[in-house]
Amino acid sequence: MILKNIKDKQKGFTIVELLVVIVVIGILAAITIVSYTGISARATKSANMSNASSVVSAAEAVYAETGIYPVTSATAATVLTNLNAGAAKVPSSIVVTSTTVLSTTSSNISYRQNAALTGICVGYWDPTPTAIARYMFTGTATSDNGTTCV
Repeated sequence: MILKNIKDKQKGFTIVELLVVIVVIGILAAITIVSYTGISARATKSANMSNASSVVSAAEAVYAETGIYPVTSATAATVLTNLNAGAAKVPSSIVVTSTTVLSTTSSNISYRQNAALTGICVGYWDPTPTAIARYMFTGTATSDNGTTCV
């Protein structure tokens, strides 16, 4: 009879058991957050690179038809209109500007011509492994220092 009363009183978890479960859940959550951050950064890089490639293709299509690359402009809408003058089209969801790629959260694509107007530099933001602006070149363009296409 006495043993039966003791067993009934010892129901539930101890504080140590609860703390162990909380620590394990915390470790699993930390691993998941770190993995997700890496995946989203790679997805952003891939999307930005794909958008930049679309801009290069559209500019090359205009060049093939007209013999000159689309001109840059101060407004993003004008740059996009100039790029869409050829057979290849840039989706309107891609923001194309003639300004420098500056922000770590930027999905904007930078489009600039070199001084001779014989090549273009297309920049995009690459958040992996270290955040940096990267460039694609076509025509006689070979580099971009962040403000000038050479």
